[in-house]
Amino acid sequence: MRRSTRWSTARSAALVALAASVLAVGSALATGPVLASASAAEQGGPSDAPGPTELAIPYLGTERITPAAPWRIADCGAVLGASPLVVGCTEEGVDLAAPAYDPAAGATALRVPLTNGSVSMTVEYRVTTAAPDAPLLRPAQSARPAAAGSLVRVPISDLGVACTPCAAGGTVEAVGVEPASAGSAWVTPTHVVFRAAADYAGPVEVHARIADDVGTWSAEASVHFGVYRPERAPLIALDVFAPLEAGAATVDLRALVTSIAGDDVVLVGCGGTLHGRVSCDADGRATYVGTGAVDQFSFQVAAGGEQAGGSVTLVPAGGTLPTTGPVPMAPVTGDVALAVIPPAPAGHDGTTTGIFTPLVATLDRVGAR
Repeated sequence: MRRSTRWSTARSAALVALAASVLAVGSALATGPVLASASAAEQGGPSDAPGPTELAIPYLGTERITPAAPWRIADCGAVLGASPLVVGCTEEGVDLAAPAYDPAAGATALRVPLTNGSVSMTVEYRVTTAAPDAPLLRPAQSARPAAAGSLVRVPISDLGVACTPCAAGGTVEAVGVEPASAGSAWVTPTHVVFRAAADYAGPVEVHARIADDVGTWSAEASVHFGVYRPERAPLIALDVFAPLEAGAATVDLRALVTSIAGDDVVLVGCGGTLHGRVSCDADGRATYVGTGAVDQFSFQVAAGGEQAGGSVTLVPAGGTLPTTGPVPMAPVTGDVALAVIPPAPAGHDGTTTGIFTPLVATLDRVGAR
């Protein structure tokens, strides 16, 4: 009886050791999480590190369960039918993929039979799908000039939006104005709108944020303005829709600008786009070539010491937006989805270069910079 007890105890200990070794699997499931848990245990505190049987498949990516040698998958048939997340299986490992992300989905318990040729066991892995990276808003840090009492529009293309799952438009929100006495702000499907108070002059920040299609919000970002009291008749630049034909468009920006004082208007520059490229000549001719998706660019003009900014939203035929006319600026009730869909990030950080950096003379003149 004593020999049987000793043999049973030794066999159990061996199996425990084997299970510990086999759970150190794959590059994402190897010694990193195991060591982290051990370190926390040594310090006497809990650990948030995933265990060796917990893994998250990257957003729209892949992951692999690879048992440590000499262990191998004993029955791929049982694994392949266990979950839609399993896309492949060999003796060497189990391939997982996440074709979509569901924020309401919980963890999937995946039971994987293993063997080393002598001993067999079933290990249960807890598989989840990782959420996409949170969207980013990174507008240019240079301040946009705004005459006191005026309405200033900032197109979505100037916000430096980086958003992976935003095909449905996500949600954009104006959080507030700082200082609050400087004016009010709201959003439309195409622009962030700021109305400067008639009795204010100085720097202003409009705080905005965006949520992707799965409801993940970006951090708040600031769009900067410099409010000044104009000394002469204002310069007016419009925000308009323009038709996009075969992914191309030509726009006469001079037709979108009015100098009430009759001063000569100078085109300072054009902003960037989301789905193409635009070039602006000194005579006010803007030439755009892109993918054919709804796109935008801003432009900045100056006349007689005053400055103004407008924008062009390019729309292909057959969409939900008009192809001509002024862009609506009235506040929209409820959640506001983007009508100008940003592209998915492609190895960039979402920053944007503003066209307002050289336009500081007016701000310096009135002390609003």
